[in-house]
Amino acid sequence: MSFSPYNPNDRYRARTARRTSSIITLIFFLFVIFAIGYWIGGLRSQQNIYILQEEKRILSTENENLENSSTDLRAKAQTANVRLGQLKAEYEDILPNGEMRNLVDLVRKQIEQGVGVERLHSVILSARPPQNCSDPDSKRFVIKTPVYSGPSSMASINRVISIYGEGVSSKNNKGNNEAWFDPSKPVSLSFKANGQDVKVKDGLLPIHHSMVIKDKEYRFTITSGAKSFAKVTFDHCDYP
Repeated sequence: MSFSPYNPNDRYRARTARRTSSIITLIFFLFVIFAIGYWIGGLRSQQNIYILQEEKRILSTENENLENSSTDLRAKAQTANVRLGQLKAEYEDILPNGEMRNLVDLVRKQIEQGVGVERLHSVILSARPPQNCSDPDSKRFVIKTPVYSGPSSMASINRVISIYGEGVSSKNNKGNNEAWFDPSKPVSLSFKANGQDVKVKDGLLPIHHSMVIKDKEYRFTITSGAKSFAKVTFDHCDYP
């Protein structure tokens, strides 16, 4: 009787060994893949960190440059404001004040409107204080309104100049218009001279006006008088 050398346990052990070897190989392969992925991820992380650090450095540099530029601009703006204040002060010191400044402005406007400098120079040199002036006199006349129905009224100045005017009606307590004018509202005054056109002055009283007739300059100041009336105070001087 003979015995076979085959042992079924050996087959099971071999199969188990192969299975274990496959599992170990798979685990090792997965470990290698994980290690490679971890290494690549680490490289990418380091690269991203480097990029972020470089961007941070660039941004910090730009921010510092902007702060320096902003500081320079503020300093320049403050310097410019100080200089502007100095120039304004110098300008105010150079320019005359009060009536003299008004006269300078008037001369500038005349030049801008085309009046020749030589002509202005001649006119200024020909100006002189009033001479041989008459004593002031006064007259009154009615300021007509839309509801005024009385006779025409005017102030005759030396039979040379006639002054008459129109105004806005005053209102009573009920809001109705009265015949007399409201001195707080603008009036329209007309000055008519022999051989000359009518000159009109509009505005609130008092109103100042002057006219040259031949060798005389007539000067007028019109103020509010008694109810319905305006008062004109006038004189005349030699001209020029």
